[in-house]
Amino acid sequence: MSLVLLGVSTWLHSLATVVFIGHFVLLSILYVPALRDSPQEVRGGVLSAISRRSRFWLYGSLLIFAVTGTHLMLADPNYMGIGKFDNPWTMLMLVKHMLILGMLGMGFWFNAVQRIGPQASSNTGAERAFRQFRRYANGMAVTGALVLLLTAVAQAQ
Repeated sequence: MSLVLLGVSTWLHSLATVVFIGHFVLLSILYVPALRDSPQEVRGGVLSAISRRSRFWLYGSLLIFAVTGTHLMLADPNYMGIGKFDNPWTMLMLVKHMLILGMLGMGFWFNAVQRIGPQASSNTGAERAFRQFRRYANGMAVTGALVLLLTAVAQAQ
């Protein structure tokens, strides 16, 4: 049963990774560049629709990360306990989780504080908001790629 649970946790964690990080990579390399060539009046509505439709999937991915990540960490023989960073794996996991917290902070800042989506739909400041959204999407994609790199290096330990 333990191996089945470990396999299911790994699968769900990987699936959540594809949804969460993949969303920002696709935003960065496909959707935002395509919108850059679209009329300004279209951008805000499209970004709002993407945001609205992705919210459930992104929040669901975060919930799955929390549950499966906790299980996978506790099941890993490299895990030494809370606050113990005595081997390379634990150091990589610390940096990885700091990057993930940074991604959450970036998401909160751009979406809840800056409210880039409504600004992109406004009559004034829409171009500036679009540029900010592009920086946000690129930053999230790059940070997500770094998280994946750290995960790969940690798995090789």
